[in-house]
Amino acid sequence: MPKHPPARPADTRTRLLEAAARVFAKSGLAGSTTRAIADEAGVNEVTLFRHFQTKDRLLAAVVGQNFGANSLAGQNPPPSPTADLRRDLLVIAAHYEKLLVENLPLVRTMLGEIHHRHRDHERQVFHGIFRPVKAALAARIESAQRTGDLAVAPAADVLSDLFGGMILTGVLRRAAPSLKLAYDADTHRAAAVDLILRGAAPAGRKS
Repeated sequence: MPKHPPARPADTRTRLLEAAARVFAKSGLAGSTTRAIADEAGVNEVTLFRHFQTKDRLLAAVVGQNFGANSLAGQNPPPSPTADLRRDLLVIAAHYEKLLVENLPLVRTMLGEIHHRHRDHERQVFHGIFRPVKAALAARIESAQRTGDLAVAPAADVLSDLFGGMILTGVLRRAAPSLKLAYDADTHRAAAVDLILRGAAPAGRKS
């Protein structure tokens, strides 16, 4: 019978990273073991340790692959603004939602467990997904405040946090298998945008 060629180190590393992301998402950071990750990748623990030395270094590599500068999240910046504020907010919301959905199992795990021992990894997750979107939102809101399309208070920083929180909450609720929502993602995004536009409208435009 023909023998399969041995796996290349790069292939094995990729399998381990993908397996670790699945195991971390399923079992949490504390509950994931190197044995379980190695089994998921179809290798032995010795191979895992040869590539990454420790579980924490493996976690760092997973975070870098999924949320670093060379990741899909890092290379996919928010869209450029236009003259249409409502359209821009809808586009940014859809962009943010897409990043969250694509990375949701790992994002949920990181945010739930990472804030004690893994501050550096938490920052990388934040920089990879949350900070670019917030920066784009804040810049667009500040521009609208300068042109008089939005009131100058609350501050752009506050409004962008409120808006981002609404989008994140919608994604989490739709991902919960026990919840049957009477609205879809498009309806939720539109409602979030309208709340920002009405709530932060200049005094003469409030209805």
